[in-house]
Amino acid sequence: MSRGWSLRMGVVVEFFYSPYCRRCADARRAVQAALAALPSGALIYHERNVMEDLERAVELGITSTPTLVVAGKPFPVGRWQPQRLRRALVQHVVNGG
Repeated sequence: MSRGWSLRMGVVVEFFYSPYCRRCADARRAVQAALAALPSGALIYHERNVMEDLERAVELGITSTPTLVVAGKPFPVGRWQPQRLRRALVQHVVNGG
């Protein structure tokens, strides 16, 4: 695999957002840019409106948006830049955390 990554297939990544949150829109663009830099097939990605998926958000302990959940672990991503998100995803998704 390129870049020496040890690919773990099928890791679930969920992006929780609020539709009226400007930071969420900015974070969504950063998350999408970070995901585009990863090998295809490394994850299963879901975007979740916190108002529509409130039960799931409570189950994961999400208290604010935007939040990225990687393999069941929430990471608030409010002002993260795409490079930082990419590094975090590589660490938690590709290399096993």
